[in-house]
This record gives sequence, structure tokens and C-alpha cells, in this order.
Amino acid sequence: MRYRAVILDVDGVVTPFRSAWQRLHAILGTDGSLNRALYKLGVINYYEWALYDVLLWHGAPRGIVEAYFQTTRGLEDLCAVLREAGVYAIAVSAGVGYTRRLSHCFHFYVVNDLVYRDGAVYSVSVVVSDKNKEEVAGKILEHLGVGWEESVAVGDGEADLPMLRKAGYSIAFNPTSEEVARAAKAVIRAESLHPLAKYLRALLR
Repeated sequence: MRYRAVILDVDGVVTPFRSAWQRLHAILGTDGSLNRALYKLGVINYYEWALYDVLLWHGAPRGIVEAYFQTTRGLEDLCAVLREAGVYAIAVSAGVGYTRRLSHCFHFYVVNDLVYRDGAVYSVSVVVSDKNKEEVAGKILEHLGVGWEESVAVGDGEADLPMLRKAGYSIAFNPTSEEVARAAKAVIRAESLHPLAKYLRALLR
């Protein structure tokens, strides 16, 4: 099988932090635990959860929100492998759009973007939730004329499970649970992306 697309999760894979939302809460000194609890209880939907979190950041300067952050080591090596293989590189994240500076590595980078007004956080545009990543990725693949069986999915968490199960080949990168590890055809546990890049280089030949 010749794979034509690689779909990657962002938080916990190409970034060392598991949640772009939680990272920003920590930076801005806000507590989103109540909003998270309400979502888990089914009291609010994902959009409302995202909006209520962003309201805690209302007025935060864009410069602080989008300040430089470290990526997982080896990202440029991974990007080079994807370019050399000539595959479509797709990132689908339920995280926050300040990670968009990583988009140079991808043909498609889909994430939830903060909305700014007068240089400060105002609202949020939600495209990806923890339950629709497969649907979002599927629409991109359909647009490209690529079947799921021709794709490789890489993820780490439960939100990635549908993609991992549907892709022609799946890799769990530092999986957060045994369920995620079992859903993938390969499991890579590493502190950098170099092992993933090496694995993909062999797989995509």
C-alpha cells in the first residue's frame, strides 16, 4: 500500500504539552476546571466549554497569548520526512490556534482559532472538538481524493481513537492510555520526534 497522506494530532505530538488550553490557563493564571467539569457532566457542549474558557482570557494581549513556545524536539526532522515522501501532511487539533505557527510543516492545519479585537482576546472560532476529528480529517481527505486506507494517522489521546481505527495505518505516539495504544498498529514512546520521523521514513518508502 502506498500511503498518500499523514494526519497528525498536535497537542502531545508536535508540541510537548498535552493541551494547548491547559497551557494557556497556566500562563494566564486562570482556572478552567469548572468549565471542564461541566462539559464532562454534559451540562454544556464543546463550543460552550471553549467559549467559557476563552472568556476567562478576555482582554489578554495577543502578544502574550501567541508568545514563542517550544515544540517537541525533532519537528523539523519530521517535516523533512513528510516533504521528502511527497505525501499530504494534515494537522487536526482540538487545541487553540496559537499553535498555528507550526503550520509551515503541513498542507492543512485545522485548529480552533482565538478571535482578537484591538489586539486582545475577544472570542473563539471552534472547528474541531474532541469528538469530530475523524469527520474533519475525512472532509480533507475527500477534498484531496485520498481514501482513509491511503492515510497514516498519528495521535496520542482518546480524541484520536476514531482516526487511529479508520486510517490505513496508525501510530500511537506516547499514548495517554492503553486503549489508545491498542487501537494503533504501532506504538512509539519517545521524548523527541526523531523515532517517529525514522519510522515514517521507512513506512512511506
